[in-house]
Amino acid sequence: MEIYTGVIYPLVLIVAAVLAVTGIVTLLYPPAHRVLQWAVSATWGAVGVHLVAVVILLLSGSSAGLVLTLGYLLASVALLPLLGIGRLGTPEAAAADPDPERPVLSPAQIARVDAASAAIVAIALAVLAWRVLIILETAA
Repeated sequence: MEIYTGVIYPLVLIVAAVLAVTGIVTLLYPPAHRVLQWAVSATWGAVGVHLVAVVILLLSGSSAGLVLTLGYLLASVALLPLLGIGRLGTPEAAAADPDPERPVLSPAQIARVDAASAAIVAIALAVLAWRVLIILETAA
């Protein structure tokens, strides 16, 4: 539990903060989209580490509520596909869809869509990680 509270939980919060800040910067300055993509990759990794750590804690005999904890973990994983959702507006994605009215976004619009979703997902991930921490600390 000490590794979780001392390393993994702060890591998730730091990555969420970096994702939120990078999303806001990209919203204001779309050429920063490449940096946002790196932050998105780091977020996937941090959520994966968080998931594995909490599952190990639960399997090691923690008396935390299994259903609620796993629900929060699944919610954090379910948020991840929203990162990079702007890819649905690329010309390639529009060409693959038979709907002739499907919009095609410019690179700046794609960057802004990704930025807004990154800021929202970052806040949600931080809240979900906090809830898991509260559940685990209550059970300890």
